[in-house]
Amino acid sequence: MGAWKTVLRIWTTASVVCGSAFSKAFVASVSRTIILDEAPYYLPAEPVLVLPGLVSFDTGILPFTVLPSLGGGKSIQALSDDWTAVDDVFSNGFMQAVMFQQPFSTLSQSTIGFLRDQAVTVLTNNASSSLSIPTLHLPGIDSLAPGPYVLAPDQTGKSAVYTSLRLHFDPSQSFYKSTTQKSDGSFDVVSASLDTDSSPYIGVPSRIYDLDAKEKPLAGLRVSVKDIYFLKGIAASAGNRAFYATYGVRNVTGPAVSRLLDLGAHVVGTTKTVQFANGDRATGDWVDYHASFCPRADGNREPSGSSTGAGTSISTLDWLDISIGTDTGGSIRGPASANGVYGIRPSVGAISLDDVVPLSPVMDTGGYMSRSPKLFSKFGKEWYAETFQSYPSFPKTLLMSTDFDVISSAAMDVYNDFVNKLQGSLGGNTSGVNVTREFSISALWNQTSGVGMPVQSFANATYPTLIAFYQWNNVGVPLFKDYAALNGGRNPHINPQVKFRWEFGESQGIEDYNRELERRETYENWTMSNFLLPDAESCSESIYMYPINAGTYSSREDYTSGNPAIPFGFSSSRASNLGRLPEVVIPIGQIPFNSTISGIEEQLPVSISLVASRNCDFMLLDLVDKLADEGIVREVKTGRTAF
Repeated sequence: MGAWKTVLRIWTTASVVCGSAFSKAFVASVSRTIILDEAPYYLPAEPVLVLPGLVSFDTGILPFTVLPSLGGGKSIQALSDDWTAVDDVFSNGFMQAVMFQQPFSTLSQSTIGFLRDQAVTVLTNNASSSLSIPTLHLPGIDSLAPGPYVLAPDQTGKSAVYTSLRLHFDPSQSFYKSTTQKSDGSFDVVSASLDTDSSPYIGVPSRIYDLDAKEKPLAGLRVSVKDIYFLKGIAASAGNRAFYATYGVRNVTGPAVSRLLDLGAHVVGTTKTVQFANGDRATGDWVDYHASFCPRADGNREPSGSSTGAGTSISTLDWLDISIGTDTGGSIRGPASANGVYGIRPSVGAISLDDVVPLSPVMDTGGYMSRSPKLFSKFGKEWYAETFQSYPSFPKTLLMSTDFDVISSAAMDVYNDFVNKLQGSLGGNTSGVNVTREFSISALWNQTSGVGMPVQSFANATYPTLIAFYQWNNVGVPLFKDYAALNGGRNPHINPQVKFRWEFGESQGIEDYNRELERRETYENWTMSNFLLPDAESCSESIYMYPINAGTYSSREDYTSGNPAIPFGFSSSRASNLGRLPEVVIPIGQIPFNSTISGIEEQLPVSISLVASRNCDFMLLDLVDKLADEGIVREVKTGRTAF
């Protein structure tokens, strides 16, 4: 086909449904994997358009492109180049045939000559055409938006039009499965047939379909979802094989994901999670499924959790824009810092977590990660738009945790550089912003709480009791009962760390749970009146900062010593958990270390956490946006190094 010659190979997967023993089987759906110019694509089972009547064409399957009006003398080649630059789905292989969204009479002679030279077939909605080039009549095709499509028979043999999903391999093993949304709002699994190790290929839609979708602010964004969010038509595992087998396909998509879909985002798959959103180490605790891989440095760093696949996917895959997770005790913040990406634990209540597997509803919150600081800010302000608001100014006080006292000098150089720039950004000059170094939550608590007990003792059992008691009684007990009913009275397998926590939860009585609920509330009230006070102009009087990842390395090869542990204690990361506060993780640099695995000097990400008063989420997101505009923070890369 001239300069745009293509190679096409096809694999077909059929879903066959049978009635009685003597009835004929019929094909309920057909999905296909095609190779177009050596790139793999997937055709979903559901077409976007079924054509009235049969259409005859030579190959049985025809890739084609719907072109917008070519105004201003723009050529097809120039448009093709523009699309290729912004979209990994479109390629010249889809230019075997084209349909124009403008009358043929308005096409320039150069365009007609180009089509003739490249032997491109023109698809028409009308039976007759005045063009002196090959045409194919496809009635009803004029309803399609610009972008790449494939014409192929459906399961009944009728000619139909399909969107094509570009299939990408996931070397980080972050995904459980790839998904695509159907017209009724439910989801299908992308069941592509390609050679792989243990990772599914992930299908992504063309970004071209959404280029003109101005009414949807997140149009075209590709989003992964932690496998504790329920999707209609998809079975969730919550990181546990027994849970997956017991509860099967879900009949509803939860409101958090539904809002993303309404805003125009595309859910491309479900990512791996620590079992039931708890805390595990990759080697010691991931039994039911294999933990995904953090790509940074030597590729064997502990990936953190529980939103493990969310963090590793966004740091590995440049075709993914946002990864959705949850955070109760650090499940967004840990993976974000380990993978050197932006992450937010929003204030509790930021988004509904109905139809999400709970850990502790009083502390659970829905967050996300991104590589881009600008997208990070925009996405949150859309997803949480019904909950928070922006403020006219920013806090003028920065509180630096005593945690900075115990980090390496190399990391401290990175932190000092960032804090100095942040101070200048907030005050115009350093004299306009107060930086309190050596700030201690514990010392302030002792001075002002009136409790008569150090916070480390007062809140020592609060977090573990709230998560373990609640989840055992509301997830564990029903799972054991339902699994036993289906499996001859047997217990389900639970990973060691989660089992240990649930046993602790089972040992706690309702009076223990209520006591820790009261202590958590006491801590939150103290926070709002003594620590991170609200402010009418800046939402929060101050910002608390601590080094969530100072370029430290923990290998997934390391075996844990001893038995699983209950997460007792209080630390800087617990400030937002118990106070239900917003916290953002910002990657600010990297430092070298010598890897015994790769045998060379590698780079580890350095990240800082910023914590603000409750419901000051948009202030923090606006601050990240401002810092991006000023070049103080920047987009991170995928792969070995963040910068």
